[in-house]
Amino acid sequence: MAFHACHSAQSSSPRPTKPDPDVARTLPPCATSLDLGTVKMQAQTGRGESRSARRGMIMLGAGALLIMAALVAGFRHPTGADVSLKTLLNEAKRRLRRKETAHVAWAATDPASEGLSKAALDSLRRELARQGTAAFLVVRGNRVVYEWYPGWSGPNARQLTTAMAKAVTGSVALLAAASDGRVALDDPAWKYIPAWRGDSIRSKIRIRDLASHESGMDDVDFANPGNGWKLRYFEHPEQRFTMALHTAPILFTPGTRVSYSGVGYYALAYALAGGLKDAPQHDVQTFLRERMMLPLGIPDSDWRLSYDQAYQVDGMTLYAIGSGAYYTARAVARVGELMLDRGRWGDRWLLDSTLVARSVQPPTAILPPDSAGQRRAPPGAAGGWVLNTRGSWPEVPRDAFAGIGAGHEIVLVVPSLDLVMVRMGKQLAPDSDFYTALQNRLLNPLMKSIVGPSSRMQQAGHN
Repeated sequence: MAFHACHSAQSSSPRPTKPDPDVARTLPPCATSLDLGTVKMQAQTGRGESRSARRGMIMLGAGALLIMAALVAGFRHPTGADVSLKTLLNEAKRRLRRKETAHVAWAATDPASEGLSKAALDSLRRELARQGTAAFLVVRGNRVVYEWYPGWSGPNARQLTTAMAKAVTGSVALLAAASDGRVALDDPAWKYIPAWRGDSIRSKIRIRDLASHESGMDDVDFANPGNGWKLRYFEHPEQRFTMALHTAPILFTPGTRVSYSGVGYYALAYALAGGLKDAPQHDVQTFLRERMMLPLGIPDSDWRLSYDQAYQVDGMTLYAIGSGAYYTARAVARVGELMLDRGRWGDRWLLDSTLVARSVQPPTAILPPDSAGQRRAPPGAAGGWVLNTRGSWPEVPRDAFAGIGAGHEIVLVVPSLDLVMVRMGKQLAPDSDFYTALQNRLLNPLMKSIVGPSSRMQQAGHN
């Protein structure tokens, strides 16, 4: 198997007695912002008069009317077969979603105008629909060319990202802080984690080592946490930051090898908070909101961090940045487009382009050995992206990089093709090898849909 960026050891379930969503690999009901439970909760907590609640009630009422109308009309499936009430409800939701305005505004066009085959994308979409897909979005030439959601989802429905959060949250937060001079990638982590300064091993860990899985920190397999400190880490999310700092053993000299560690992202979150102490925004969530999300046109309704939980540690407000995030597909794609354009959105540079370029270069440390004929995809040298520099995905250009989660949540960025793709939902072919299923079910068919250059590539003289 390739470098396992989707193993989500750092997720933060607010109730440790329940299965962690990153382990269960299922889409939780709270991922949908317009379900009946959300509207009911808003009403019970005194927010029923808010605009979102009113819109939700209106949509639910309209859905009920559609169901009634369909029942009266004797709605039947195109094949002529009678359908269940559940199917009828999904059809009603799908019709409503057609008219739903996406919160993240984006210019749209047809696939052909951006060098893509609609027929090929339609075929891929049909296959993805059979595999529990909650969102499928393709952006080329910085325009939405293909967008699909099942009846129970939609452009404004937040989805669990699992470990894809390392790229769209952790990497972006780190690059923004580094661009502002709040931290430096080569800084020793002890500069922001004072308890590490006198430690003979931990004092050697750099900020970028935590981001690129070169810190040497042990990991926790949530599918089989075992006992001892790992079981305690698994069962008590509120203790994960302090356990990452003081309990998790260091297995090798930092900076010499690559070994996945979700635990390391809790230490990175602590270090980032330390770097933001003197910033106008003192915590990662506020910093991301004002520094990145709002300038990118991503409203508060379209993203959540750390399973909506904040933790107070050493006088700082901390958030998990490596998992536990919920984003809409458009919000994820907007981050992908920012990375494709090396930190620029519109006429504004939000990130230092040199740092962005560095973040998607492979590390110099030794990678784990390849397995089963699959070349391991290395992590980015300064972020949570997985790289195709070794041709791990043979049909995809080698400049591609991706954020990947446990349920085959993925944001794929291919600069040479001017392409961003987002897929969210349940794991594709769960009985198959993770990366083999990703290639065969998604990446290879997507590459076959490309029949020409994008409009921006044409303007730049690329054929």
